[in-house]
Amino acid sequence: ATYSNGSIAPMRIINANRSPKAIIHILMKFWLETPFQRIKVFRTALENFVNARPREWVALVGFRATRVEADFGYVEYRIICQHREAWQNIGPILQSKADLSSFCLEVSKKLDLRYVSPPMPVKLTAPGFNHSGLISNYSSENETKEPRSAENTLTADDLQDVAALFVIRE
Repeated sequence: ATYSNGSIAPMRIINANRSPKAIIHILMKFWLETPFQRIKVFRTALENFVNARPREWVALVGFRATRVEADFGYVEYRIICQHREAWQNIGPILQSKADLSSFCLEVSKKLDLRYVSPPMPVKLTAPGFNHSGLISNYSSENETKEPRSAENTLTADDLQDVAALFVIRE
């Protein structure tokens, strides 16, 4: 198929083979009151995961707090990793990104870092009906969990069993 120059003029043509070593970004939200020591353990576990897979990842390029939302109770971190493959070979890149994202989720659960958004109030009304009992039946299960106490601290070495869930590709 051929295209006229005018139809592709506003477009950008990219040769994905010339974009070696793809850069992957993952966003994570952590609870605002999380102790920084626990964030450091998370980062160390992440570095260990990336370094254990040298045929997939070049390095952990960045781990930054990019947004602080005190009103909503979270801090957003951006995880930046460099992959060995060029963007042209997107299949393995997306699989590695999925593995890394799943690892981050599992570690954040184990360290009790996950941010759970507060429940939003819901007001359901319809003409002729009384729904005032809906709010009173609200269960406290939906409340955000308090973080673990300082006595239950984990180290990056304690999280090796989580890293073992993910296959190292040859």
